Amino acid sequence: MAGFVLIACTEKFVPAENNPYVPPQGRCVFRAEVSPISGAWVWDAAHDRAGVYGSNVSNAMFCPRAAFDGASGAAELIGEGVTGDAFAYIPYRPEGVDALASGCVPLPAEQRYFRDAASQIEGNELLVARADEDGLLRFSHRCGALHIRLKINLGENVQSVSLSANEPLCGWFDISGGGEVLHASRSVRVTGMDSPCSESAPQDVWVMLPEGTYTGLFVTVAGSTESISTIIEGRFEIAACRETSVSASEQKNHYGGSEFEAEEVQYD
Repeated sequence: MAGFVLIACTEKFVPAENNPYVPPQGRCVFRAEVSPISGAWVWDAAHDRAGVYGSNVSNAMFCPRAAFDGASGAAELIGEGVTGDAFAYIPYRPEGVDALASGCVPLPAEQRYFRDAASQIEGNELLVARADEDGLLRFSHRCGALHIRLKINLGENVQSVSLSANEPLCGWFDISGGGEVLHASRSVRVTGMDSPCSESAPQDVWVMLPEGTYTGLFVTVAGSTESISTIIEGRFEIAACRETSVSASEQKNHYGGSEFEAEEVQYD
């Protein structure tokens, strides 16, 4: 028994791994800048939260450091380590944003109505940023607004306005480098208004659109029981954070006579 103990105690120890693998910790701190269209962004460390997507995380919550509470401009956001390309959005949503996992900004097919261009964009576009190589997140709006002046006689209050075009108007706008719109739709709807509309007292509506050139615009103004559609002729450029104005009038067909010739027909 003593001999067995001696042998067991004198065997050479061999480590299981001479070069243990240490997984990368990722980036835990990002610098963030927010550029609103109107007013100034002020950080609130107690309430502001950002969601971050990376190679190893999905909707990770990041919060501003207390030192930046009440500050405007740049702040530092802290959270768990993120590896690979990092995409962030504000404000944070517990359910997350699926488009961010693909490096895209989700542009909704239905927008809430606001009474000016800046509010229409800020109220409907999620602020998203891609971290640069230094870990800086620049949050800014990528959409503009089409201001449509509706000179249409609708016999009841306007409840919604729909817009379609030859080009995509909403979907997942790729900010990872491609710039195209994925899961695209060529129509968008604005709801939430309840106002009269006529040629003498037009209704103004703003529609948030991604940057680009738009053709073949077709607008439908709808009340609770009736709707009127019309074409907006022309080619229109939309730039980020800017407003492009157009007018829409009902296309009236004036019929003052016949160009058809009558021909006698005999029936059996």
